[in-house]
Parts: sequence; structure tokens; C-alpha cells
Amino acid sequence: MPPRFNIADVLTSPSGEGFFNGFNVRKHDKGSMICTGEGDENGVFVVMGGKLKVYLVGDEREMTLFYLVPGDIFCMHSGCLIEAVEKSELRFTDIRTFSKKLEQCPAIAFGLVSILGRAIMSCMRTIEDLMFHDIKQRIAWFFVDRASSEGKASGTGITLSVELTIEEIANLIGSSRQTTSTALNSLIKEGYISRKGRTDYTILDMPRLTIAAAGRLPAEEWSSVGKKIRPL
Repeated sequence: MPPRFNIADVLTSPSGEGFFNGFNVRKHDKGSMICTGEGDENGVFVVMGGKLKVYLVGDEREMTLFYLVPGDIFCMHSGCLIEAVEKSELRFTDIRTFSKKLEQCPAIAFGLVSILGRAIMSCMRTIEDLMFHDIKQRIAWFFVDRASSEGKASGTGITLSVELTIEEIANLIGSSRQTTSTALNSLIKEGYISRKGRTDYTILDMPRLTIAAAGRLPAEEWSSVGKKIRPL
């Protein structure tokens, strides 16, 4: 995954002084909708605190595309639904004002490139998973991605914290909560991953998990699930 842009590095520089002049402060409680996908304002916001979920909804399914966290910049008119999954604070302005801010502080453009790159990679991975990978592979790829970008080496493997519920992970990979939980428990039982508490995971053998994610495993490795679950 591309490195996460840190807007604080820009705003604390001389060129970033006064950047938020002309922005409005907006505070949202957990569960409130920032964008509904229809008739949203034509503007740009910067996430100052909390976490937002960007997602789409079909007839019977919700698909999470990615999350926005402090420092991320995004537009209100993307056509996606955006929900505060934590109590959040934004800085909002209209397109014209934001364009002027970019002229005054061109380094902010790196923030747009960063979030766009992460969004595209997340969407492409979702499409690839739905077309080519079963649920167990999707879970494996999810942890390979996270470990590669956020993991820390330890004596037992690669440790990482995943601040997502099983349901949120299921939405990211296009599956149900129960199926995702079953596949994750299978990976834990087979020694790919260990879990401590709700959020702390250790990748016990990164090369082996990567092979599992690619689907190149002996048939007996999948026995605990009973059979492969085909893409939805």
C-alpha cells in the first residue's frame, strides 16, 4: 500500500500557515451520514479526527471501499456513501476555495494523490477478490496487505493491530460476518495467524500466508472449512 500522507507535515510548514482559513468545522457523531451518494454538496473536506467509512450499497449487500482517517482529504460528490464510524471532526470548504488553497500550498496535492492511490488499490483488490478468490484467500490477502504496510517484526512473527470488527472486515472483502469469522478462525487454527484480544494479531509465517492468499495450498490445508467458498 502507498505510504499514508501526513497533512500535519504541510500545515506546520511556513506555506501551510492559515491553510484552514475559509474552512468550516463540522462535527459528526458515530453513525451519522456525511454523504448519501445523491445531492451531496460540491466540496472538499479534511479529516481532523475520528474515522469515516466510504462504501456502496446494492440491493442486499453493503461493500466497504476504504476508510478515511485523520489527515485524509476527500470530496463530497464522489457518489459514494460516507459514514462516521467514530465521533469525527472535519474541515469543509467549497471547490473554488480549495482550488485557491492548492495554488497557495501545492504540497497539499500530495495528500490527494495519496488517498487516491490507496482508494484505487483498495477498489482493485476488492474487484480482484470477488472475481478470483474464495473467502479464505480474501482473508489471507487482507492480513498480508495489513502486515506489509503496518506490521512490526517481533520474535514470533509480524504483529499488527486491526481496529476493525469482523463485520467491518467482512464488508471490506465482500462476505458475510459468519463466513468471514469461520474462515479467519480456520487460518488461526491452522497456524497462519494468532490473535490476542479483539484487535491484536500476529502473522506467524508471512511467506506461508502469502502462498495461502495466492491459493497455492495442498487440498488438505482447506479441510477445516469443509470446502472452498466460491466468490460471491
